[in-house]
Amino acid sequence: MARKRYAAGANSSQQSTLSGKLLAILILVMVFAVAIAAFRLVKQQQAITITGKTAEVTQLSDDQFKLSFDVTRDDTSTDSYCIVKALNYDMAEVGRREVVIPAGGNRTARYETIITTSGPGASADVYGCATELPFYLSAPDSPAR
Repeated sequence: MARKRYAAGANSSQQSTLSGKLLAILILVMVFAVAIAAFRLVKQQQAITITGKTAEVTQLSDDQFKLSFDVTRDDTSTDSYCIVKALNYDMAEVGRREVVIPAGGNRTARYETIITTSGPGASADVYGCATELPFYLSAPDSPAR
C-alpha cells in the first residue's frame, strides 16, 4: 500500500515539473517577442528622416486656408512630400492636400500652400511627411513617373 502511494506521488510530481517547464518556455518566448517588437519600434522611430511642423495658419475665406509649415529633412537630395489638412470646429477633416517638396535647398525650409475645404473650417495642420513619393505625384522639375 505504501508503494502505491509513493509511486502515484512520483507521477504527479513529474507532471507538475513538465507543466512548469512548459510555462517557463512560454513566458520566455513571450518576453522574446515583446523585446523584438520594442526593438523594431525603436528602429522605426529612428528611421524618420523628415518632419513637418505648422508655422502659421491664415483663413482666406470660408472654404480656403493658407498654411505655412516648416519641413526638416536629413537628406535634401531626394524629393519628398507632406500631407496637410484643414479641420472644422469639431476637429473633423474638411480639406486635405499633398505638397511635393522638391530635392535641394536647406535642411529646414518653410513652404506655403492653399487648402480648399468642403465646408467651414477652423484650422489647418501638417498631417505627416514622407521621403518616397507615391506613384501619382511627381516633383515639379522631374519627368512624370
